Amino acid sequence: MESRPSTLFDAPQRRARRALFGLAVIGVGALALMDNLHLFEVPLLRTFWPLVFVVFGLARLAWPPHLASRLFGVILIAVGLLMTAHNLGHDGLNMRQWWPVFIILAGAAIVLRGLFPHPRRWHGRRFETSAIEHSDEIDVDATFSAIKLQNDSRSFKGGKIAAQFGGVELDLREAVMEAAEATINIHGAFSGIELRVPRDWQVSVQMRATLGAVEDKTVPPAAPAHRLVLRGETVFGGVEIKN
Repeated sequence: MESRPSTLFDAPQRRARRALFGLAVIGVGALALMDNLHLFEVPLLRTFWPLVFVVFGLARLAWPPHLASRLFGVILIAVGLLMTAHNLGHDGLNMRQWWPVFIILAGAAIVLRGLFPHPRRWHGRRFETSAIEHSDEIDVDATFSAIKLQNDSRSFKGGKIAAQFGGVELDLREAVMEAAEATINIHGAFSGIELRVPRDWQVSVQMRATLGAVEDKTVPPAAPAHRLVLRGETVFGGVEIKN
């Protein structure tokens, strides 16, 4: 079946986050280049690479305007500053002693998000990128962005989802499988991923969750004719599957 390209609507915030990510990569490359040229006695990349966390933490303070997101930004900034201080020789700031504090703060951020949820942050017009797709295989990349995708392929074969510091909502309720099985490979970090599948699909979760969760809330069909296999890993995030 011939697939047609999806129509994407880029938001200014999404472009800004991609630009920030690009600047962080440029910064790492610049530090590595100066190390190779031996311009400074101190190894810059090995010493200052944790400042990347500070940059991303500042971004979380700016986007989105949610108390839990701001707290998470503070966590990233603190991690980056403490690691940089340790690399500069301040042995009193030992990450081995202080790392449980960041677990506590991360838990507090989760509690705040549960008590004060953002008003439908990942739905409707609040989605930074939305698309209607007809291709048989999906290829979703949500890096510092949010993507809402609806797929109505007549011969769905699976695909892959990658999400770092972002969110994905994939609606497959109008999709149809010709084969008995399709596989989606999912790799998420500090992200939330939601999948909606048809009621006659059986879901097989073969994923690892590190400081996160994968929840299958679908109703198992009585006589499944097709199976959707989910493989991969989520770190500091969640994957939710529902009908």
